[in-house]
Amino acid sequence: MLANVWDFFSTKGTKTVFVSVGTGNSCLPDLDFAETIGCKLLKVDVPEHASKWREITEILKIRKATDTTSEFAKSATRKWVLPKNIVVDECIPSYANGTIEHDGSTIKTKQWFELVKEHCVKTIGLPEEEVHVDILKLDSSPFENQILESLWHTGFRPSLLLIHWNSAPDEDLQTLNTAAHLQMLGYALIAKEGRRFLYYFTDVNYFETCSWETVAKRFENPFVSNLVKTVYPGTEGTVVHFPLTK
Repeated sequence: MLANVWDFFSTKGTKTVFVSVGTGNSCLPDLDFAETIGCKLLKVDVPEHASKWREITEILKIRKATDTTSEFAKSATRKWVLPKNIVVDECIPSYANGTIEHDGSTIKTKQWFELVKEHCVKTIGLPEEEVHVDILKLDSSPFENQILESLWHTGFRPSLLLIHWNSAPDEDLQTLNTAAHLQMLGYALIAKEGRRFLYYFTDVNYFETCSWETVAKRFENPFVSNLVKTVYPGTEGTVVHFPLTK
């Protein structure tokens, strides 16, 4: 879905901050990024899936599969990624440090800033004032809304977002709300394959284009009203009706 990732991050190279949350059906997308850019991979997931990535680091050390190697890890033998470049953290990124209960298991949560700061400063060697995320890859996760909402709350705005939504945004209300908020914050959808969406940060926060303290005279939305006035000057005070689409 993104063939020229090197063009995006060639100037940063090994200093690129790549965070991958959740685990898909294959390890190759994560390893492809790490191999192409030459950066370290912070792999964040629940213990069940984090163990798969510890197996991959062992495979990368010996460069071959064994009789006990899982199918998930076998494809890693084809990738040239240094084992030390894969950092695994068993947690769910969230608003704060703590735990949550899910399907009978207790899962640790870690505050986004603390998680990323540790990776940027201790693993990559960036100064504390440069704590950030360049690439965030999020695979189908029952915690996707919590993960993204807490990310925005922390203030991180990754340049690239690769999200494998649990449901298509136009088919599920909760996903719709999260995806819509994401684009209003300044992310443009530049490619998609099924429920895999690729977003690029444009640094245009549409929430900041109007006042959210203006009292509605005719129940209008501040953003829509501002947009209409910009496109159609002189329409202040006019109620604009938009046709419904099916």
